[in-house]
Amino acid sequence: MLPLRHTPLGDALALLLLAALSGCASPQPRAPLASAPHAALGESIDADAAAARALQVSPRVRAAALRLEAAQSRAAAAALPPDPSIALGLGIPIDGMGGTGISLSIMQGIGWLLAGDAIRDAAARERDVAARELVAASVETAAEARRLVRTVCAARATTSATHDALDARGARASIERALVELGETNSVEVLRLEREALAAQLELVDAELEEHELTVSLASLLSVETLPTLVDAAVGADAVPSAQSLEVIRARAAVARAEAMLATADSPLGADARVGGGVMQDVEDRRTITGSLEFGLPIFRRPHELAALRAELLAARAELAEAERIAALENDHALVRVKSARETEELARTAAASAHAARLIAEKAQAVGERSFADLAEARLEEADTAIVAAERRIELANALAKLESRAIPPHDAAHRTFSDPTSEPTVRGATP
Repeated sequence: MLPLRHTPLGDALALLLLAALSGCASPQPRAPLASAPHAALGESIDADAAAARALQVSPRVRAAALRLEAAQSRAAAAALPPDPSIALGLGIPIDGMGGTGISLSIMQGIGWLLAGDAIRDAAARERDVAARELVAASVETAAEARRLVRTVCAARATTSATHDALDARGARASIERALVELGETNSVEVLRLEREALAAQLELVDAELEEHELTVSLASLLSVETLPTLVDAAVGADAVPSAQSLEVIRARAAVARAEAMLATADSPLGADARVGGGVMQDVEDRRTITGSLEFGLPIFRRPHELAALRAELLAARAELAEAERIAALENDHALVRVKSARETEELARTAAASAHAARLIAEKAQAVGERSFADLAEARLEEADTAIVAAERRIELANALAKLESRAIPPHDAAHRTFSDPTSEPTVRGATP
């Protein structure tokens, strides 16, 4: 689970979690979730501040909050009986048979009575899905904001190092041209260096394009025209992925829906059974109280429909097992990718630091005549190349972290027992596997 510290990100995410979870505690309809006031952006922001801002301005998070409101209303409706219907009748005599009569009756469906628990459980699980989708949208939006801050910083470092590499190759080419003019070498080396310089120019164009795209994406996510100064803070501890992924929660909701449909259809009176009563009055003010019971006869289709619903339930349970398997597998992949990315990024940073130290030594040696300008240009090129590799590894680490953080969806907590237990298996008539 992501730790919710007292930071702008922690406060914003805590607000969304509280809104999602507390909303499930009451069956009463609630007003739509109000938008949190937008965080003011200072002259500089880090990954957590960007995540907090993204949570507050994200249309995706807002849409998920409104879907939760809709699911809460549907769950409240599922706890109530279906609306009754009223029938008003008028009888006109034909061929002298009887007098004109007026009838009024009210009808109420009763097919849901024996399946009420399953219906309410299905609605509660749908509400759980909507709440988890809000949490997932919040976690994924925050993870994307952090990823973009980290990758923009790394992309800028890549662009800067590519510029340095291009300058170093240009310096080497100039030295080789001078040697050619002095007759100390031929033009083959010059041509090779010029080809490398052209390749470096292509890499610079690609690096600048990637930096631009990432910068525009971050500005769009934060809903700003110009980005403030980005602070590339150290990456903290890894998030812990949840086995109760959104896909697993959705699969459990699908199981609950299938159980509710089977329980309703397998009711002794059928899903469409209705009971009613009313009063009739003729022109002579004679009144009669009437009662009625309507139910279908399971002669033709019902056995096959029940068989189909049982098969659908078994399929939903199999899909739940598959979702749980995939969640465990992807969690393992995400953790391993972050571990590998951390190791390679650390190695790349160490190599870049070593190349930087070597360049400083080459500068001092060249200043006292112990090294040539060509040696210094070579050291500068080595430093730039290792800096490019280090920046690329930082981008890979940022992407791996974002994937892991997006899977760190908080599981059901004991403090929020108003959620239906996703591990329970309601008993349904006729639903034996």
